[in-house]
Amino acid sequence: MRKRLIKKIVFIWVMAFAINLFMGMNCIAAAAEDGGIQVVGRVYQFDEKNGYEFSSSNDSVLTSDDIQTYGTFSIKGDVIDTGTKDSFAAYTIGNGDVTFSYTYSDILLNAAADERHIVKDDNKEIDSIKLGKKVGKGTLIVLTSQDGENWVEDTVATNVFEENPTETEPFYTTKGVQLTNGCYYRVIVAYKTGKQVQAGQAFPPKLEKYEYKKYAEVYDFYLGNEKAVSADNNTLKFNLGDNVINTGKDNGFNENEGNDLDVQDPHYGWKLGSFFVSGYTSETENNSGDPVFLKNVGDKVSLNYNLIQDITKLNGEDTLSVAEDDNGYDMQFNIGKTNFGHGTLIVQYTDYENVKHDPVIYTNFLEANAKPSADTVIDLFEEGDYEVALDYEIKNDKHVVLGKSILPEYTDYRTHFKFSVRNGNCMVFPFDVSTGQELTNTSITENGFRLDLAKSRYLTIIIKKEVLVDGANGLTEDTRFNRPAKDGDEYTEEGIYTITVSNQYTKQETQKIIYVGTNPVLKAVVLNGLSYEDVQELVKNGATINEDGTIVRQMKEETSSEKSDTKGIEPSGEENADAKEDSNSLFTMPIIPVVGGIVAVLIIVGIIAAKKKKAKSSKKHSNGGEY
Repeated sequence: MRKRLIKKIVFIWVMAFAINLFMGMNCIAAAAEDGGIQVVGRVYQFDEKNGYEFSSSNDSVLTSDDIQTYGTFSIKGDVIDTGTKDSFAAYTIGNGDVTFSYTYSDILLNAAADERHIVKDDNKEIDSIKLGKKVGKGTLIVLTSQDGENWVEDTVATNVFEENPTETEPFYTTKGVQLTNGCYYRVIVAYKTGKQVQAGQAFPPKLEKYEYKKYAEVYDFYLGNEKAVSADNNTLKFNLGDNVINTGKDNGFNENEGNDLDVQDPHYGWKLGSFFVSGYTSETENNSGDPVFLKNVGDKVSLNYNLIQDITKLNGEDTLSVAEDDNGYDMQFNIGKTNFGHGTLIVQYTDYENVKHDPVIYTNFLEANAKPSADTVIDLFEEGDYEVALDYEIKNDKHVVLGKSILPEYTDYRTHFKFSVRNGNCMVFPFDVSTGQELTNTSITENGFRLDLAKSRYLTIIIKKEVLVDGANGLTEDTRFNRPAKDGDEYTEEGIYTITVSNQYTKQETQKIIYVGTNPVLKAVVLNGLSYEDVQELVKNGATINEDGTIVRQMKEETSSEKSDTKGIEPSGEENADAKEDSNSLFTMPIIPVVGGIVAVLIIVGIIAAKKKKAKSSKKHSNGGEY
């Protein structure tokens, strides 16, 4: 008994441990998802005269025992740690963008003078990155790369630790084009600290002395979308053209003031690149002549760009390059002056309610995102209307003296187009308003139904309601309305509803009939695809209507000779079905419960037998039998 008790205790303890371990793992996972994923970086320490030159100062990296970052850098979103890629920490992205956050305390900011604390730094350069402003009390820099080797400046913020930390706000949000194609990131946090090592005094005169150190925290990692789409894998591609307009100089890329390229234009006779759409099933056009791409379930419609040129040597000429437009703006999209970098891509979405959303702006697109001689997937698109523009400035070094450009010319260019995406189906899905069950064609419901277009926002829906009215000639069908409907509309009043859905782009049409109510005659109309008059005629001829709408037609009375011929023949219809059900009832019993019962009985018998055997054995031992 004691051994059995010990075994039970051990078993219970093991089970409890396993359950706690499982629940603990779940709690850890949830906390990681809510708080984001902490990215481990490298910390570099420099003396006061150094310019944060971490790229050539590997010997300045602090050891793991010494590492103390000022704060914690984390990424947040639908992120999964997937190990490494090209020696970079790698993370896979599910849906949506990813935000970057840096959480810090006020330890260094408000420390006493004789303790290490943050001080202002007048330096305007971090490693080889020119900030344009002083570092101040710390700077945050985001660099991106397509290969993990060549880095492009994305975001720079200075004097970031000037104020006490409040609620942590993300300082950066990824762009769709980055995650779709996969992107390497480098986040740099740089700051200067000081510590008073000698206090000043008047007599005997003594000056204050400080010890200064500089730090650079560097976080390298890779983000890639698990749903990334390669344009090369799509069989259908539609070129959106490469029409380029010379918009002049510094006028907001205004097409109205632009001109087509002529033979004197430095952009004449060669293409920078081309846009195309892939991942669709078929293509048509709207009334304005703009392309409309039709997609089916599973299609991933994407806009892509193929960069042909080396932007530092356009058309193979050393004198032509895409310039950095540091004061660009776009009048059409109402984008104010900002640093457009080396080409800015603008995408604006208009939804099915004709609401124009804020444009998505990809600054420095040609340098940071477009890969020469490779297709760049800009984004994936659902139903809607899209307007796209690529604004860029070309520098023409017409006069070069002793290797230096004198009075270079700058010209703005623009590529602009529109396209639409539509679902190619022609379906509507009615759902019971109470049970939520989908109703198919000729369904009957007492509760009413709700229309669901499965996010196909551009279908035309017409719904007709018919009811029975009592007129001069008795009950007759009457149409109460025949009008447009929309996604989410509900219909709960009694009547026969005919739903007609049409797709203006595929020219297809789908029709469904639903009856709401309890009238057996109207149930019969819908269930059997008959008119009300047809059902009435059948009733006049002796047919009966069941409660569920099924029609039972009257059979002719059999003659005596026919009856005598049927002797010995098994009954038909419901009687025959009932007889078969009774005769086969033994064989229609559920198999699993029977087998389970037999197994249970066998187990119980075995236990009883074992107990009896043990009892006899115990009795034998008590009588002095062998042990």
